[in-house]
Amino acid sequence: MKHPGMVRVVIVAWMLVASGLLAGRPAHAELLLSQSFDSAALGEPMRFSIYLPPGYGAPDEAERRYPVVYLLHGVGDDERGWPNYGKVDETLDRLIVAGDLPPFIVVMPNGLKSWWVDSSDIGGPGNFGTAVRDDLPKHVETHWRAMTSRDGRFVAGLSMGGFGALRLAFANPERYRAVGAMSSALWNRVVPGWRPSDPARMTRIFSGSFGEPFDPERFIANHPRRYLPNVENPPAPIGIYLEAGDDDGFGAQFATLELFEELRDRHIPVELRIDDGGHQWNVWRKALGPMMQWFAGLMKPAGG
Repeated sequence: MKHPGMVRVVIVAWMLVASGLLAGRPAHAELLLSQSFDSAALGEPMRFSIYLPPGYGAPDEAERRYPVVYLLHGVGDDERGWPNYGKVDETLDRLIVAGDLPPFIVVMPNGLKSWWVDSSDIGGPGNFGTAVRDDLPKHVETHWRAMTSRDGRFVAGLSMGGFGALRLAFANPERYRAVGAMSSALWNRVVPGWRPSDPARMTRIFSGSFGEPFDPERFIANHPRRYLPNVENPPAPIGIYLEAGDDDGFGAQFATLELFEELRDRHIPVELRIDDGGHQWNVWRKALGPMMQWFAGLMKPAGG
């Protein structure tokens, strides 16, 4: 008969192995909320949250570099939106531990209501487009083991973040391997000379990112569609992943379909997913895993 103390040691050891601790691999990711760095583009600190995948701290992977997804939030959220409501760590932990997804770093910046464009020249929220394109990757790639090549850099977002992700990727295809856009707030009804019926609502939504009052010409000049010629003949293949819920009350599914059709008409490769649901977190939480797996499928076998 085994001594009770020995049985306890065996059980504890088994639990440690199961959790990965004896192997030097944490079973769960590390999620660092509300970090900050000094952004030259903003002229002030930029906040962000960062997800480090299982195994990131393992001694045997000290030289490994990981692909990075810059994941952008929508209007009304901040750097804690995706962690708190999108459950990024839970989704990626599950997929990575199961072997269904290679480890990724995910960076989730706070973009206020900037629409992820530059607006300091008109008194808007600030130059968030440049901050996310230049300053944030430089900081992340310096302080964490993030891949520094285009093949390991992705951008994605929801609603306002979908608009921003598409704009960043289409304007700078040399910087990103792929873009993912969920329920993108594309506002296709905005045309030259368009005027809103409720200016106060526009102020709440856009916060001066395109001028105050809202300037449709500036919005159109910053729209992802303006940069489509860049992805007709990009310097290297760029993946485009579009997703929306079929019951989106803001009509994002229709705007997404319009963009999908325009990309196809231009012979630009694109993936489309229309899921069940509205403009809400339960749709985006479910869409996150398939999008990440699609990103992983684009990467070179050796990880770039």
